[in-house]
Amino acid sequence: MSADLQLFAPEVIMNHRYVSGAAVLASAAALLATVSGAAVAAPHTAPAAPTSVRATVWKPCHPPTGYRHFLKLNSAKNTGGKTVVRVTPETCKYNAANDEDVVYTPTGAARSLGFARGATVTVFKGNTPVKVTPKWLGSHKLTNTPHFAYRLNDQRKITALEEIYHP
Repeated sequence: MSADLQLFAPEVIMNHRYVSGAAVLASAAALLATVSGAAVAAPHTAPAAPTSVRATVWKPCHPPTGYRHFLKLNSAKNTGGKTVVRVTPETCKYNAANDEDVVYTPTGAARSLGFARGATVTVFKGNTPVKVTPKWLGSHKLTNTPHFAYRLNDQRKITALEEIYHP
């Protein structure tokens, strides 16, 4: 124990004993008043916490069927007849009490990915899913969020990209 702690330790113990002694005396007085029937005010207690307050339970998000990963679409560019997107891989979790409360966490550095021939892209217009070409991403602004589920082929090209809907 350091010298500073030794100086304060007896004082802390005395304060703790004083509080404990006062609590014992208050309990004894309340018990005596109850047994004798005297009308003595009970010691003040803190109000109970509201029952509606619960700890937030976070659960992992699961990509749509057939997809394995999430990403944030940072940008899209059409060059030389090909579309390249700049993305950040991420994980996702949601509040079990409110599934609209979603948190995405980056899992790696941003990188560029191209699209495989015949790749499908699904985005939302409002809350309606719409299929578009990868080229569409380079010239349009997304109306909802930049978070997607995606699939890659063996050449690390995107074969499917599906926007995640959050109201």
